[in-house]
Order: sequence, then structure tokens, then C-alpha cells
Amino acid sequence: MKKALLVFTIIILASCATPPAPAVEGVGFFKPMPEEKFITGSDDTTDFWMKYIDAHNNRDIEAIKSMSADSIYILGPDGSEIRTNGAQAAVLEGWFAASNPKWDVYWAMPYKSVPSGAEWIIAGHTVTETVEGNETTAMHMIDGEIKDGKVARFFVYATKAPAE
Repeated sequence: MKKALLVFTIIILASCATPPAPAVEGVGFFKPMPEEKFITGSDDTTDFWMKYIDAHNNRDIEAIKSMSADSIYILGPDGSEIRTNGAQAAVLEGWFAASNPKWDVYWAMPYKSVPSGAEWIIAGHTVTETVEGNETTAMHMIDGEIKDGKVARFFVYATKAPAE
């Protein structure tokens, strides 16, 4: 009788146990890493990106460098590559002086890679530049990875803004 009661108790306890949370599967794909999927990320990532863009608009090179990984990787829309935050600072200083670019983020979405946990953001920016009094506007889509509290890398895709 005691054995039957013990078995019954174990069965009841086992049936009342909280089932494990289902594994997060994610959606989408990344061809070079077929196991990677993606889920919505945190707005902390979005907030960080907005501060990064604010530092650009404020021409705060030191803030940009402090928010960028030492070995940041940037792929520009023309295929140019930047591999350090020092080189990034030099390019930005020249760009700021030449055309006074201003970024206006019009949308952003943080996302996270599964199973790696990498934090990313993809954001659309209107970039307005002024050269010799002539103002031009371009649309930049930037896909960036935030790692260890720093911008680790990003890829910039650009096109002309549509005529209004």
C-alpha cells in the first residue's frame, strides 16, 4: 500500500510540475549561417542607436568613439571599409567639414539572433548634406550590431530620396 501511495504521489507531483518553456525558434534566415533565426530585440538597443546618431548630429567625435568598438567594422554604400574607431573619427571629421550631414531616423527595429544572442538594429535614416549651399537628401538603411555596449559593426545601404 505504501508503495502504491508513493507511486501515486510521484505521478501527481510530476503532472503538476511546470513544463519547460518552449525554445525560442525565431524567424527568417541568414544564408551564411543557416541555423540563425531572428526575434524582436530590446528597445534598449534602439535607445542606444538613437544616442549614437545624436552624437553624430552633435559632431561629438569623442562620444562616437566611446560608443564604437575599437575594432569597429563599417561597410559604406560605396564599398569602402573602416576597421577602427580612429579611422571612423577621421572620416567623420572630414565629412562633417565638407558637407555638414544631418541624420533623421525615420524608423528602427531592434532584433536579436537566435541561437547566438547577437543584438542588432536596422534603421532607416534621411541624411541631408549641404555642399556649397546646395542641399541634397539621401536615404540610408543601416544594419548594425551592438556588442558589449558598443557599436561593433554596421553596413550602410544608400539611395537617393524620392522626389517630393
